[in-house]
Amino acid sequence: MSGLYDALAVPFGYVLHLFYILFDNYLISLFVLTLVVKLLMLPSSISQQKGSAKQTRLQPKINRIRQKYSNGGQPTREMQMKIQEETQSLYQREGFSPMSGGCLPLLIQFPIMIGLYGVVYTPLSKVLRISTDLVNQAAESLKIASTSGNGAVNRIEIQLLSQLSADNMPKALVPYTEDILKLKDQFMLFGKLDLTQTPQWKEPSILWLIPGIVLVLGLVTSLIMFQRQKQTNPEMAKNPSMGCMAFMSPLMSVWFTFLFPAGVGVYWIMSNFFQLIQTLLLNYTHSPHKVIARNMIDETVERRSREASIKKLKEFEDKNS
Repeated sequence: MSGLYDALAVPFGYVLHLFYILFDNYLISLFVLTLVVKLLMLPSSISQQKGSAKQTRLQPKINRIRQKYSNGGQPTREMQMKIQEETQSLYQREGFSPMSGGCLPLLIQFPIMIGLYGVVYTPLSKVLRISTDLVNQAAESLKIASTSGNGAVNRIEIQLLSQLSADNMPKALVPYTEDILKLKDQFMLFGKLDLTQTPQWKEPSILWLIPGIVLVLGLVTSLIMFQRQKQTNPEMAKNPSMGCMAFMSPLMSVWFTFLFPAGVGVYWIMSNFFQLIQTLLLNYTHSPHKVIARNMIDETVERRSREASIKKLKEFEDKNS
């Protein structure tokens, strides 16, 4: 898993390095990178929103297919196969793919998320462009062991950055002393939040502020999305597991913030913040009712255009017959 993080982090590392040169601040650079990634993923999110609206529009037809073969009871295996066949036929006629409103956007976002995490974990090599060989030499001199075993992410650079100072700078990193100390200062948020440190369950501290913000943003976003699900697909929203999944995600995010350095938690805060803004905007600009209304207008215009073309063709044929 560590190798996957490293490979996917390379392109994001180059971009973050360019932003760091431009803004001369790590957190601002990370903020801009997160924003750019969200903007690049916006078409996928819009596609997912449209797919969800399309599924909402098709749901009554799907329900009629199920009622047709269920006869008020539990459908047999043959009936279930028939339901699947007619449902797939309906999807083909309507030009709808269930993947567009479900798994595909998530699959696209997964490698991006891994790549960003990899960048956050490697500020020395990705942001300052220090050779990994020099980083490893410095870690060995300070007796910092790699934590990338058993598929874990390599946290060696975060640990190294937290321990470096002007007094103990390893020989391998002496030429980069000024840049490293400047970057380390930027990991000290508000002069109190050391983003190289990891919040601890049993040791209350100011670092708990980061999991708290992650929890609030996650719960607000999940609540908005759950309410939207209840409006677009009431039957599915009645399933208790839907509510559990919606609100378990923020809790899982909080749990992870106690496993990783606070710098990763700051990225989650930025990502959740942009996700919340995006959710609010798309719920307004691409709400299911608006998308369905636009689709109906487009289909009506297309049908009338086709009818007008057929009428003109018929008039032309009658004139020349």
